Amino acid sequence: MLVEYSASRGFHSEVDMFVAQAVLQFLCLKNKNGASVVFSTYTEKHPSIEKGPPFVQPLLNFIWFLLLAVDGGKLTVFTVLCEQYKPSLKRDPMYNEYLDRIGQLFFGVPPKQSPSYGGLLGNLLNSLMGSGEEDDMAEEAQEDSSPIELD
Repeated sequence: MLVEYSASRGFHSEVDMFVAQAVLQFLCLKNKNGASVVFSTYTEKHPSIEKGPPFVQPLLNFIWFLLLAVDGGKLTVFTVLCEQYKPSLKRDPMYNEYLDRIGQLFFGVPPKQSPSYGGLLGNLLNSLMGSGEEDDMAEEAQEDSSPIELD
């Protein structure tokens, strides 16, 4: 289905991106076998992909090496691989998020700290969400501590 969809609906220049997206998502689900099957089937069946490896498209070579690296489990290999193929990985901003997760799952990379919201918009969001809850809690605490009046 992926081959057919790529051939009929995708741009020729994006033939490698269809399978990269699928393989990276399978790996994020910790499904190495599914990722390998999708990659090998897609690259064998797609009419625009010359037989490989190595492939003409750098992104396909990256995915092929990534699948090998996942089996090996060495962080240095993963790091060098991501660095060497950085220009190809910049084609889709989601790739970095997928690779962060893959690094955590297969190579023991610690999760990145979520950045706090910054700037004017971030401060506004924090004040709307964060301090509103604190004010509510403070009011409730004051209400609870006030003496009970009986008439």
